[in-house]
Amino acid sequence: MNQWADTRVRPYVTLPLPPPIKGGGNLLLVNFYGDFREMYSYEKQVLPNGLRVLYIQLPHIHSVVMAAYIGVGSRYEAEEELGLTHVLEHMLFRGTKSFQSSLEFLQAVDDTGGEIEAYTSPEHSAVLLQVHSKYCQKGLKLLGDVVLGGRFRQEDLATEKLIIQEEIGQFMDNKGDYICIDDLSYNLMWKTGDLDASSFGDKKTVEKISREDLERHYCRFFVPKNMVLCIGGNFDRKEMGKWVADSFGQFQGKLEVEKPFRAVEQKAPKIVFKNTPSRMIYLKLCHKAYPYKHPKVLITYLIADVLGGGTSSRLLSNIRERMGLVYEITSYPTLFSDVGSVDIYTYTKKANLEKTVKAIVEEIHKLVEDGITQEELKRTEERVFSQMQLAMDSPLSMASWFGIEELLISPEKPERPEVQSEKVHNIRLEEVAEVIKEIFVPEKRNLVAVGSTGWLERKRVRRLLG
Repeated sequence: MNQWADTRVRPYVTLPLPPPIKGGGNLLLVNFYGDFREMYSYEKQVLPNGLRVLYIQLPHIHSVVMAAYIGVGSRYEAEEELGLTHVLEHMLFRGTKSFQSSLEFLQAVDDTGGEIEAYTSPEHSAVLLQVHSKYCQKGLKLLGDVVLGGRFRQEDLATEKLIIQEEIGQFMDNKGDYICIDDLSYNLMWKTGDLDASSFGDKKTVEKISREDLERHYCRFFVPKNMVLCIGGNFDRKEMGKWVADSFGQFQGKLEVEKPFRAVEQKAPKIVFKNTPSRMIYLKLCHKAYPYKHPKVLITYLIADVLGGGTSSRLLSNIRERMGLVYEITSYPTLFSDVGSVDIYTYTKKANLEKTVKAIVEEIHKLVEDGITQEELKRTEERVFSQMQLAMDSPLSMASWFGIEELLISPEKPERPEVQSEKVHNIRLEEVAEVIKEIFVPEKRNLVAVGSTGWLERKRVRRLLG
């Protein structure tokens, strides 16, 4: 699954949780207000072992999503162990205490008509299972078995390494260079060591990972206080609570790991050209911005949406529809607990490289000089909250919203959606203009270009970025 699935965060994913309207002890019950009252209810429970369990009931649907979010990813790995979390994610499915092989386990998932996925991102990992409501109990047992019952056999590890080598190979060119544009841009902005970081790892570090490494990593991070279990969909709350206690109430472990993050200062534009044979040039232009919890982060959602969030956004209207330079161009915030950026992604043929970069930079200059209009602000507000409401129809989106909120964003100080909504509708043009001028400056600019480029093209692009 896409390792960046939950860092390119949309507004409906990052809106903080509401505070309680009733509850007691370690149980927290919340019902949404206004238009949301009849759609779903939310409840938080903390088990005696410290595991946080979130129940999101959506009685109008036929499925249930059960997701375990774990606070570990590539940002927790030393250079010599890059890819360890990703290998661990794979090995969770290689036989458990109840299933001798991955085939037996996956057949059990198929028998429910469900689907299971997992991913590793820079700051967290997740295992997600979606089943029909009538298979709630079986689904929860399956999730508990794969998350808590891994066997980590040596023969399975050898096979899984081969699979991961093939997975990494998807992002390698014919010369053996790594060309995943998301990882390249991440390293350009945030790398602190000598080696390029990747949630996949690289072939050399993956090959060196041992069974003992996996067990040590698992015991350090797969502990109750570093995990959030999120259940969203149509289920009976009382019965689900019993099943949760049976499947997740007994495991133990103590978290003794501090987050080893530190922001990297930048004083000038940075550019990486990854020269590889390709008919197209893939571009990602990033400007350093704010992390999850920053008070101005909500404004970056609006700015990114005005730039390239919708089909009538500035970048699409001008660079695609008017100039015909690209097929796809989009803008979005990428968020972590301590850092963040506003990113623009597109691709174009080699002959249009300079024109495309120039057009993007010109749109940014217009944004800095003129800001956005009152009409754009209002239209974007409506679009953002329409997206949020549409996401409420999806138990997977709801699980992601609440799970990541609890794990990474604001478990200690939740905020009701109507309060967040009030903040958005109270954002003033002057505030937007201030954030635009703060973010879109040359010293926060980072460009990655993947494709076949010559020295003259690279020189011209560097000049355009200032």
